[in-house]
Amino acid sequence: MAIVHRNAQPFFYDGKKAMCLLVHGFTGSPSDMRVLGEYLKGKGYGVSCILLPGHGTSPEDMEKTAWPQWYRAVEDEYLRLKAIYSPVIPIGLSMGGILSLHLAAQHGVPGLVALSSPIFIGNRKAYLAPLLQFIYKYHGKPVAVEQWRKELEEGHFYYTTTPVKPLVSLLALIRMVKKELSQIKAPALIMQSWKDGTVNPRSAQYIYDNLSSDDKELIWLEKSGHVITLGQEREQVFQAVEKFIQKIAGNMEVH
Repeated sequence: MAIVHRNAQPFFYDGKKAMCLLVHGFTGSPSDMRVLGEYLKGKGYGVSCILLPGHGTSPEDMEKTAWPQWYRAVEDEYLRLKAIYSPVIPIGLSMGGILSLHLAAQHGVPGLVALSSPIFIGNRKAYLAPLLQFIYKYHGKPVAVEQWRKELEEGHFYYTTTPVKPLVSLLALIRMVKKELSQIKAPALIMQSWKDGTVNPRSAQYIYDNLSSDDKELIWLEKSGHVITLGQEREQVFQAVEKFIQKIAGNMEVH
């Protein structure tokens, strides 16, 4: 059995208000969502942050997984929480936002948050993955070893190598969700940085424009990178997320 890195452990906080289902991104881990989770916990909200299959251990483990397994983990936890808490609001970062959108298309969630979520990937070489998967299994990221070790010491965890086959699966997931956006009517908060080097920022506008939600908001950030939950504007992100959750929970109490 693969050993999950100590920095990549899932976490759960009980709460008396809404329950927040946090979903991390492709090759990332719950460490990307922990500060947001602690913020929401401090505001009285429940928090469940899962570890997606194939993540938190090794790229070799991830190479054996695909989007249906990642989504099933999200759906299973959503249904488990929904049986106990109300409302349950998915909050996804990057691929986690795409998985949350797919969940909304399947289950009619009371609201959702998509942070730095890709419809269009910044590095166009990613679209060569369907061909490259037949040549090699992994593709290295431009991450310095010293930087990675420093981030490990700070409590983060992510893969420095991208398994190509799962990347092909991610592209398939994005294509599917792109077609599902018009089916989604749930209230939605979308946040995106103009300086995101991983996701093409026009992804956020595309999601916003194509959702059928009557209640939707798109907030742009000016200084952050891709992982806006850890960036220099994270307090703005946290406050916007809290305001959105508060609104959803309040509306459900009224009705």
